[in-house]
Amino acid sequence: MNNQKMRTVNVNDRGQLVIPEDIRKDLGIEGTTTLVLIKKEGEILLKKEAEVLETLDENRFWKAASHKAMESAWGKEDKIWEKFFKKGKEA
Repeated sequence: MNNQKMRTVNVNDRGQLVIPEDIRKDLGIEGTTTLVLIKKEGEILLKKEAEVLETLDENRFWKAASHKAMESAWGKEDKIWEKFFKKGKEA
């Protein structure tokens, strides 16, 4: 069974877009889910914050290598780094 889907979404003047309901349901994205936007090779990827943190935790090399790049890419207002480093200090 093919679980791939394609949808067209519009971006408004404020840069906001709506993820279609069926896609959100398929991926378990609820109103409180935090997503990480990644620009990679001309594409935009959206991943759940928890999955990004899990991946970084599993691979210490990528955690160290990506720290500087991601820190400069994301502003201080983003909470992901606070959660990431707080979690790392507790371990």
